[in-house]
Formats: sequence, C-alpha cells, structure tokens
Amino acid sequence: ERHMPCKSFYNYMNGDMPCANGDRDRWLNAFFSDVGRMQQIKATADPQNLFQSHLLPNRVPPSSQWPRVPALASSTTLALGATTTTTTTSTGRPVAVSTSVRKVSTTSIATSETTITSTPALSDSVSSDLEACLRQAISSVVVRGESSYDEARRCRNTRVDIVPTPLAVVRVSCEEEVQAAVRCAAAQGVQACARAGAHGFENAAGCSGGVAIDLQDLQNLTVESASQVVHFGAGHTLGQLYYKLKTEHDLVVPGGAESGVGASGLFLGCGRGMLTQLHGLACDTIQGVRYVDARGELQVANADTNPDMFWMAKGGGGEFPGIVTEFTVQAFTAPHSLYARDCTFPPEKAKALIKTWVSHLPEMSDPVHQMFTHITMWNSMYVNFPSLCFDCSPEQIEWFEAKVNEIADAVGGGTCHSFGHGWFDQLLFEAGRDRGVIENKAEA
Repeated sequence: ERHMPCKSFYNYMNGDMPCANGDRDRWLNAFFSDVGRMQQIKATADPQNLFQSHLLPNRVPPSSQWPRVPALASSTTLALGATTTTTTTSTGRPVAVSTSVRKVSTTSIATSETTITSTPALSDSVSSDLEACLRQAISSVVVRGESSYDEARRCRNTRVDIVPTPLAVVRVSCEEEVQAAVRCAAAQGVQACARAGAHGFENAAGCSGGVAIDLQDLQNLTVESASQVVHFGAGHTLGQLYYKLKTEHDLVVPGGAESGVGASGLFLGCGRGMLTQLHGLACDTIQGVRYVDARGELQVANADTNPDMFWMAKGGGGEFPGIVTEFTVQAFTAPHSLYARDCTFPPEKAKALIKTWVSHLPEMSDPVHQMFTHITMWNSMYVNFPSLCFDCSPEQIEWFEAKVNEIADAVGGGTCHSFGHGWFDQLLFEAGRDRGVIENKAEA
C-alpha cells in the first residue's frame, strides 16, 4: 500500500481490479525486494515461462515452435534444451514484508456462490495431443467438456470474477505424475501451474489456458525426532499439517489460522501468524525443497544445491519457477497453554492505538517475552487489539498483562478481558469457530 494506490489487502493484476494499473513491474516491486535477481533466476530455470509467472512478460511459444512428441509414459525423459545453472549466493528471501497492519476492505470480495458453466472442449490438435499425453501417464485427468470439469477447475474463492478455464486439471498421486504433467504441457507449448489449497485470489491461480496440477494427494510426512526437522508433501493444507504435527509429534510450524489454505503457497509466500514473533515467517523455516523443473526433471534445492532456487523458495511465492512436491522445514515444540488478553476500541481510536502500539513493538517482539500481538480492522464498528503469551511463566504473564494494559490505558476508551486457550482451541477461535465459520473440532 506504500507503493500503490490500493485501498484493500488483496492486490490484483486482473483487469477488473488493476491495483497496479496493469503495471507488472510496479506490482512486482511492491511485493518483492529484489525483482531483478528473481527475473534472472526465472530466465535461467524457465526461459519459456512454462510455469505461470509475472516475472516474464512472454508466455510459452506456440506449439509449432516446440518439439512435438508422442504421448509420454511417466518414466520418459523429455529434454527441451533449457539449461540450468546456479551460482552460490547469500541466503535470505526475496520477499519484503512491508507492514504488520493492513486495513481490509471487505467490499472487494464476493462471498456468494457462483454458477460456472462449462467451456466446450477444444477440437484442435494441441488439445487432443495434450489430453492423450496426460491420460497415458496420469490416472486422474479432467478436460474441457467433461461433466466434472466445472468442479475440477473451481477455486475455493467464489468471487464472481474468478472463472479459470484450464485446458486440463490433473490430480496427481506421486512425483512421477507431476513430472509427466509438466512434460506433457511443455511438449504442447502450454503453461503448467501448481495447485494445493486452491485459494488463489486471481484468475492466474486457476491456470487458464494451461494444465492445472492438483497436488492435494501428496500427503507424505516424516519427522526427524532429534532435530525436529519435518519433510512434508506439497498437498497438505495448513490445517492438515498443523493437525498431524501436533497430534503425532507435538510440533508446530509458524503460519496463519486458516486451515483450508495450501501449506505450499503459505510457505513459498512467507506466511505469518501467531508464532511469527517467536519463530519467524513460514519461509524462514524452509531448509530445502524437492521440485519438478521446466524439463520435467526432479530436483532438490537447499543451501548447497541449486542455491538460487532455494532463495526463490524462501519468499518467491507463485513466482517460483517449478512445481514444489516436498518441503523440508524446521518445526518447533508446540505450545501447550496460551494466555490471551483481548482489547476492543471504537473506530475513532484506531490512529492513537496504532501509534501507541507501534512504539512498544520492539520490546513486545523480543522472543524472550514469548508473545504475539497484532491489531485487526475489518471496516467494522470496532478495532481489535488481541495479544497472546505462549507457555508463559507467572512472571511473564504479569509483564504481558502490564504491557497490554499500558497501551490500552494510554489510548483510552477500550475494554479488555483475559482468558486461556489450548493451541488447537486458539487456532479454531482465530479461524472463526465462534462465528460458525469452522467446526469446533481439532480435525477441522
């Protein structure tokens, strides 16, 4: 919002909501700290822009310019002539987090269900060859014209202007099927896109004109007990990951409270949440990824191997030039008790509250205090200032309450109350359990 004339949390490149006035470079530079480096990595790893991205202005060339191949078995290797080179670079992440507080305009999102009608199946040779290639190697393939197409292509965001029209939607069950889908798309000169949670906020997330690769069945998860390092499949939603880690291993990773979002998008995009002040952003925990590159080859990226791609994975979001199939991340012992203090103020107190709160942020953000604090404003009749203390001692709780009260008293006009929660209880509360948004059970 400091870079663009935006009045809402969500920033679109769609023509209907040109937050950046259609200026691709302006949009990129508002969100990422080193767009030039990202574009160089993209150009090396995916010069034909096989994987949908805002980093390159061109799309994949017409199919006549690509090598035409017969339908591929999953074991077939298709080399498209792209070269991949890497150089040792400093670690870090390409994303710049600009602010902790944003005002959300709820009028920009339509919540009603939308009826989407089918697009007739294409009869050209590209569509026919693509379908044949996909069906030979992948068990679950849906193309235009089939009765299940509308449901397969639908994004979870039912805003009326999100109507994706992919050529095909494939639901993969293993890394080999991801490779096959990428090779088929490349052979026919169409784009390939990853989909995990299907929570994209623009039509690009639906892979119109390309092959949408649904990863939701990649559900493998292993934990290295001594180090608390976790390896998880890219198909997990955040809620699935939270549930497995907590119930089976008493572990947690930093992230938000919306259980249905894809963990892949959250980690690649540097998601934040209640544990961020203790353990950093989600992308800070990434130690490596397995991914399928633009040639359909399975690769690994970490600090030692493909370090540029590793850098892109730690904040590049949807611009990552590959399909991530597995993450390796650092997990942490899950909190067992949460002490909350929640303060509410009338909207006219918002400016004073933010100024006072910001002046105390450096102290409150010190991990020694084991707390999380934020402000929410949803164009409603109140401003909420909730704070949490994780597994805090009596002395830490005393400091925590005193600090929250100091801020509230300085602003004036608010009401505060305290309560205790367990970890799952707090997640469900944040996700809207008390408003009927989510079921009141840990599995949700």
